[in-house]
Amino acid sequence: MRPWRWRSDRARPSLVLASMAVLIASSLTVAIYSERQSIAQARAAAAVQARVLADTVTAALSFGDRAALKEYVNAMRANQQLDAVGVYDEHDRLVAGFTRSRLASELPHTMRAPGRIIVIAPVAQAGQRLGAVYLRDRGEPVGRTLSRYLAPGLLVVMASLMFLVMTLDAQALARTNRALGTQIAEREKAEAALRQSQKMDAIGRLTGGIAHDFNNMLAIILGSLDLLLRRYAQADPKMLRFAREAMEAANRAADLTRRLLAFSRLQPLRPTSADIVTAVNRIAELLRRALGEGVIVETVSAGGLWRAHVDLSQLETAIVNLGINARDAMPRGGKLTIETANTYLDRAYAEEELEVTPGQYVMVAITDTGTGIAADLIDKVIEPFFTTKPPGMGTGLGLSQVHGFTKQSGGHLRIYSEIGVGTTVKLYLPRSLAEIDRTKAAEAAPAAGCRRDVTVLVVEDEAGVREFAIEALTELGFDVVWADGPSGALELLDAHPEVSLLLTDVIMPETNGRVLAEEALRRRPSLRVVFMTGYTRNAIIHNGTLDADTHLVTKPFTVAGLGAELDAALTGA
Repeated sequence: MRPWRWRSDRARPSLVLASMAVLIASSLTVAIYSERQSIAQARAAAAVQARVLADTVTAALSFGDRAALKEYVNAMRANQQLDAVGVYDEHDRLVAGFTRSRLASELPHTMRAPGRIIVIAPVAQAGQRLGAVYLRDRGEPVGRTLSRYLAPGLLVVMASLMFLVMTLDAQALARTNRALGTQIAEREKAEAALRQSQKMDAIGRLTGGIAHDFNNMLAIILGSLDLLLRRYAQADPKMLRFAREAMEAANRAADLTRRLLAFSRLQPLRPTSADIVTAVNRIAELLRRALGEGVIVETVSAGGLWRAHVDLSQLETAIVNLGINARDAMPRGGKLTIETANTYLDRAYAEEELEVTPGQYVMVAITDTGTGIAADLIDKVIEPFFTTKPPGMGTGLGLSQVHGFTKQSGGHLRIYSEIGVGTTVKLYLPRSLAEIDRTKAAEAAPAAGCRRDVTVLVVEDEAGVREFAIEALTELGFDVVWADGPSGALELLDAHPEVSLLLTDVIMPETNGRVLAEEALRRRPSLRVVFMTGYTRNAIIHNGTLDADTHLVTKPFTVAGLGAELDAALTGA
């Protein structure tokens, strides 16, 4: 119905204009016809009068009786309709009335004057021409002429007024339709944004609901396998192979949860002022080795590239995921191009897209020469678990993870693709105006002997995770005291002044780790704090970003990963 209504709305002004044109043309036709009829009647009446006068003056003209001719002419001139009467002999000499020259000189003027009629009637007797009679009528009174034109004129005026009113009404209707169209577009955009938000919230709740418990279980599995491999490196090779395969599977399971959290925009990000060119060059070198000789990897970097406000490690993961997708789309090989450029997304573009803020962005475009994506699938490929790959070739979380990370970073993702030509995925990352902090990078390496005489207070309500954390810390050379909840942790903190670092879970039954850390820091301001969690939404992460100066180790973690984060906390990095 909408296309038909649109066409009828567009055709309505043309139909109105055509109708008005027909009405005006009809009115003019009626007026012209009426005028011609009036002139024809006046001409016929004058011709009759001229013929009557010609028949009357025949005898007088034949005998040259000028007195009789003058009487006849004067009698005819008594007719108020006639303006001039003249009788001429056979030699065109005036016998009675006005001269022919005067009549002839006025003839062109009278013929041009509306309603003025000139009639010439010959006077003959027995077939012999005696002269002629000339008559000119006075013309029709103005009032009568106007009255004859009044009806068509009224029709023309009415048609013009109707056209004017309908034109103004059409303009007002067009303005109203445009405003309504804008409102409908804005409403559809708002509804789409609401549906997207509701979908994200539903997936986020589902993911968050399983992430905490699932990652706790994975932390026990992965941690135990990690300790096994570290402590029994000389054990039976077959047993170690089984342990490594189990650890690899546990890592894939942990990665699956991380991807879901990324799509739901719930992963903890550490955005900094990042040098994108350096990162892209490093990733390109990695991809050259990983994708094989069949895929040519090229980089194109714009001069004067801005820094981006982004979590660099997550960006690298996103580009690697896109590189792997590109490789799978080029089974016979091809070219992968990573391009960077400065760009500006204006308000008009932002209004056409969901969740886009106008402003300056650093664009990272990954282009392949693969099979391409069908147009009807472009919007679906970013949904979780949707994949065009054969079974066993992918989880369908690669692009969804990239999309979630980009949106959580305050950026924008756009996909362009053509079947048989290739695909381009453009990441728009917010520009950073902050300077790169190089101080912490230099301090990130642990100082020699930093773990000496360091006591760590572990607070974890999950027994299996707590035991692994204690074993891992012992493996790393730390002294450990532990508690299974916040209240016991505060008692231990007061009883052990040697505790210099607090390692606490975020989500616990009594209260969250953030509240515990705040109270511990109030009692011991020099205390260093490291959080560990499998999922947290609001305690230490706000707007998708980890709170400033917060150290976090994400479950499941390895002994080495835990040690690196504790080193960073102790050195102030």
